Amino acid sequence: MHVVIAGTGRVGSTLAGWLADDGHDVTVIDSRQAALERLGKSFNGATLLGLAYDVDILRRAGLQPEDTFVAVTDSDNANLMAVEVAKNVFGVERAIARLYDPAREESYRSLGIHHVTGTKLIANVIFEQVVDQEFAYHVTFTDGDVEVVEFTLNDAAHGVTIDDIEIRNKLRVAAVRRGDHTFIPGRRFELHTGDLVVAAAREGVKRRIAHFLKDQDH
Repeated sequence: MHVVIAGTGRVGSTLAGWLADDGHDVTVIDSRQAALERLGKSFNGATLLGLAYDVDILRRAGLQPEDTFVAVTDSDNANLMAVEVAKNVFGVERAIARLYDPAREESYRSLGIHHVTGTKLIANVIFEQVVDQEFAYHVTFTDGDVEVVEFTLNDAAHGVTIDDIEIRNKLRVAAVRRGDHTFIPGRRFELHTGDLVVAAAREGVKRRIAHFLKDQDH
């Protein structure tokens, strides 16, 4: 899979490293040379100096309709513009923008922009830690101990509950997307085939729930 990532802050550089190490073809764009250099000599991907929403830069990155484009710069406006260019100029369907300001979420949604609101995801995890004493997750931004993941459920997961799929100290479900609706589920919430699950997970947990996951070649 070819992935173009705009922005090499903590999220962008970490994501780029993970994807490259996983064998994907990764191209990273940033307007600051120093930021690109922070990826290090061990980074197994390509880098481009330029703006995330510059058509010529995206063309040089080799962006194609079947690719994945991720905009995680420190500017909501830049991320929005970059995703719009990727979708409307290059025909990219899988284009994701990071959203810093939750107040802009409605405008992103109205434009059909697939986005991730880190503020809400982190707040939800911390909320669970406050109200649920059994929640033993530990969130860190330095060593990648816990990451936010998403996965789609297959037929084997239909009818199981959140309590059935969660793994203590390994996997904690934050939200479930079903059609046009998003739920913050309780432990007895029943899952359906095709549900998109967003969770906080520790490395290596995927193989323990693989029988519930829809095959995703991308």
